Amino acid sequence: MPVIFTEEQREQIKAQIKQKALELFESKSLRKTTVAELAESVGIAKGTFYNFYPSKGALVAEIIEDYNAVSERELRAMLEKKGRIKLDDLYGFYKNAFRPEAAFSYHFSPDDIRWMMDTEETKRFFDPEQSKELAMLILSHVDGIRQEIDYGYIVNFAKMINMSIENRAAFCGDAFEKNLASIFEVMLAYLRGDSDVH
Repeated sequence: MPVIFTEEQREQIKAQIKQKALELFESKSLRKTTVAELAESVGIAKGTFYNFYPSKGALVAEIIEDYNAVSERELRAMLEKKGRIKLDDLYGFYKNAFRPEAAFSYHFSPDDIRWMMDTEETKRFFDPEQSKELAMLILSHVDGIRQEIDYGYIVNFAKMINMSIENRAAFCGDAFEKNLASIFEVMLAYLRGDSDVH
């Protein structure tokens, strides 16, 4: 007989699954983590896992959506408070979004990202056109930016930062944060319209 959970229990178990999933993905990798291990990590049967998520891909999609929702709430709060935002405010928001506790890329390896790009439930998060549309929407609320913007160029900054984070074990650790800061600085200089950044 299937286990019946209250809505509150469902939400608690889903939160536990997501937390344990991130731990397993970091230690073992997303690709190698099985649904059985995910279920076992929170003390439920493998079959019960499917009462919460139809697949591992659906779980990962919800994890990414959770991270995106936090950033979206923070950005909306800034916009509601000020109507429009200055470029320096956007820059601070963007840097904040890539802190280890705020960026989902800290939990995944390059192999995990390839898995997500090939998985039906998660590949939409890597669609370049969707990313460009989001960049256009956000930047339409920002004061102090250049007139002509190559949105693909801007999106690629985010992709470079994510790829660097996912591959951080291959970098010189003591210089890694400086390298990330340099990418942010070039992006800021481009958006400001500095003449030596194209």
